[in-house]
Amino acid sequence: MKHLSYLLFMALLAGSGAAWAQGGGAPVGWFKLSADEPLRGRWSLYSEVETRQRNAHLSAQQLGRVGFRLRVAPSLSLTTGYVLAANEANDGTGSTAPEHRLYQEVALADATGPVRAGHRLRAEERWLRPAPEQAFRFAPRLRYQLRLVVPLRSGGLLPVGGLFLVAADEIFAGLGPRESGSFLEENRASAGLGYRVSSRATLEMAYLHQTQAAGTGGAALARNAVQVSVAMATPNRVALVRR
Repeated sequence: MKHLSYLLFMALLAGSGAAWAQGGGAPVGWFKLSADEPLRGRWSLYSEVETRQRNAHLSAQQLGRVGFRLRVAPSLSLTTGYVLAANEANDGTGSTAPEHRLYQEVALADATGPVRAGHRLRAEERWLRPAPEQAFRFAPRLRYQLRLVVPLRSGGLLPVGGLFLVAADEIFAGLGPRESGSFLEENRASAGLGYRVSSRATLEMAYLHQTQAAGTGGAALARNAVQVSVAMATPNRVALVRR
């Protein structure tokens, strides 16, 4: 499975290579705080808050997520939940429009070697408003993310105070009517460094490049970001890649 993860990661990067050439301007800030808190048995409660700054091409967004997660096996989990987002309207007024989502997720983690790999497939049912005064429209999509984590200790160990490398690529596929002619409507590629703050907490700082398909006949939109994230989770070997 490790070799398959490497091949998938290289294929994703190759597929998004043209998008990377689109630029995106100076990096803006993305900040995320997440927690995976155990409940009863195999269940846990996942929560997340995130803020994303705008650039000249793509608008700002604030997002809150909550979900119930079932650990089917040590390496396999299922999650379902709800997202509330506030999207900056593209009308130049600085107003925000709400977005509601339901989501279902399957996550598979491989943490048996020095390189940990995580696969995440997420389905989202979204209700969007392009502007505050407009009606909601339904825009379902699929997301697939491959995430690689490399602890910088021999044997793949990550004690408190340990550092690790992280790289990820996520592709988004629109399932409903689309303004752009592309089935693949968005890509996010990132790479950075992480630090284990405590037995439950990790801190990551990564460079992220986001590209998004524009309307028919338009050029792809891009954004560079410095992504800072703090994650809280019960310590285990797959916690780093099951996000």
